[in-house]
Amino acid sequence: MNFFRKLFGAKEKKPTPDSGPMPTRGLNLQFLPTPDNGHKLAQQFVDAVRNNENIKLDYAVSTLDFVDQFLQRFSDEGLTVSDFAETIFVAGAYVGEVMVKNNNGIWIKQEEVNLPVGVSMMLIVVKLPNGKIADPIAKAFKRFHYGDSDNVKYFHQVFTSD
Repeated sequence: MNFFRKLFGAKEKKPTPDSGPMPTRGLNLQFLPTPDNGHKLAQQFVDAVRNNENIKLDYAVSTLDFVDQFLQRFSDEGLTVSDFAETIFVAGAYVGEVMVKNNNGIWIKQEEVNLPVGVSMMLIVVKLPNGKIADPIAKAFKRFHYGDSDNVKYFHQVFTSD
């Protein structure tokens, strides 16, 4: 776990209660969250998991079970969303890239989505051929904070069904 903290900027401190599913601080990401970098952010997660867990993620839908378990494990350790924000972000990018690769989706800027006033999404989201817009990065934050009721594999199933 120390590797993830060093790599993604989480602080070495005793966790304190979070106020919600989104981080309360700015993120220190290796790549800007743009549609062109969605796959790079996802690959960061793949590389970190391979190097630290000796698990090869291949963007198959079945690997979303691992993402759920991974997020739950670190949540169970008492980390807060803000402690683990960069890792959660790239885990969400991985979920998005699974959607892109397996369903012919594309990463787009949230500005390209016609959102109602007062509704926000992460800076990049996935647009699917069925017309649905998914926010897998926000879902990863919710999964980490709320637990299995925000399961990412089920999220994938809902957004990719016609």
